[in-house]
Amino acid sequence: MNIELKKLAVFGIIMAVFTSAYVAFLGTGMKQGFFTDSFIVNWLLAIPKAYIVVLPFILITGPMVRRLVDRIFGDHK
Repeated sequence: MNIELKKLAVFGIIMAVFTSAYVAFLGTGMKQGFFTDSFIVNWLLAIPKAYIVVLPFILITGPMVRRLVDRIFGDHK
């Protein structure tokens, strides 16, 4: 595995963690309210579920978005 592919995979994994936490935070808050007693517990339980969905999406769309940005800015490889 070359270094660029490793960097892309690590980037995707890290982005998926942050995105999953954010999406789970908003989803939990919208579903039950942000200031309920069980918000933190339900939010933390929702993060792994969101991660399972978000990680493949980021790993699949990440290279496509990178190519699109390269085309927009004229950095063709």
